[in-house]
Amino acid sequence: MFQKIVNFWFSSFITERLLASPLFNRMAAKTHHHVSNITDKGTKHGSEFYKAFKDNLEKEARKNAGK
Repeated sequence: MFQKIVNFWFSSFITERLLASPLFNRMAAKTHHHVSNITDKGTKHGSEFYKAFKDNLEKEARKNAGK
């Protein structure tokens, strides 16, 4: 029980110190920016793949319907 209380206080202290740190805030902002860019690129590539897959599937369906 005592260990849980000390752990909670220690975690709270570390969290408060990080929130007050300008260096940590800059690092968090840069990380957010990089993750957002990667997510946007992934979404774009995913959309292109989906469109190509859908077009190919429709083409194959038309091809097989003619047989």
